[in-house]
Amino acid sequence: MKKAAIISNIKQAKDIQEYIDAYLLPLKDLSINYPNTFSLEDIKKLKDLNKEIFIILNKNIHNSEVEKLKKALIKIEKLNISGIFFYDIAIPNLKQKLNLKVPLVWSEEHLTTNYGTVNYWYDKNVKYAYLSSELTKREIDEIKNNTKSKLFVNVFGYIPMFTSQRHLVNNYLETFNLKSKHNNFIEKEGKKYPIIDTNLGTTVYSNYILNALDIDLKVDYLVFNSTFINDKDFIEVLKNENKFPKETGFLYKETIYKVK
Repeated sequence: MKKAAIISNIKQAKDIQEYIDAYLLPLKDLSINYPNTFSLEDIKKLKDLNKEIFIILNKNIHNSEVEKLKKALIKIEKLNISGIFFYDIAIPNLKQKLNLKVPLVWSEEHLTTNYGTVNYWYDKNVKYAYLSSELTKREIDEIKNNTKSKLFVNVFGYIPMFTSQRHLVNNYLETFNLKSKHNNFIEKEGKKYPIIDTNLGTTVYSNYILNALDIDLKVDYLVFNSTFINDKDFIEVLKNENKFPKETGFLYKETIYKVK
């Protein structure tokens, strides 16, 4: 079992290198849900750290972005990285069309929920899957027992809950002539939900920090997300000096919707 870290900057990457096995790096302008992204030049600098590198390309691709995506994929191929996280099926289609060899990770946020679709992608030569954070431990175990795909599962950090291409925060601030704040929250029923507005839209995160490090998940990669987490605290978590309260999210909570 390996530790994979979603990081915020190059300095942090160097600070945590002895505690992790893989970096997950959101690519600038082609990834969502991450306030901090990386250029391909940034990623090249991390190659010397001798860790697995996965690049996150998890946004919907518009027609106007296809050429940009093609160029990015060709450049990524030359980096000889461990894989690409994808949401839009334009990426596996372009990989085939361009005859690229870079491995792919199926990462459709809330849709990676069953071994049937994981195996569908495995048969399409997508050998990794990043499972949804809404799954229970029982469901994760079921998927693991019924697929050959290598699995990523979140175990620490704030969880992206909602994404919109609209600039909800910026529009609100502009409408009411308010000054922008570095940290913004939505407050509901006494709970605060972090919210960010980037050039690609708005993302709302969970009101809690997922902290399921002591849960026995027999998967290939445990994912640690540093978004909004103090660098010192994040290092302590990776060193197994975890001071955050236990929070298992949906791991022991069935998600059931009923029509009334």
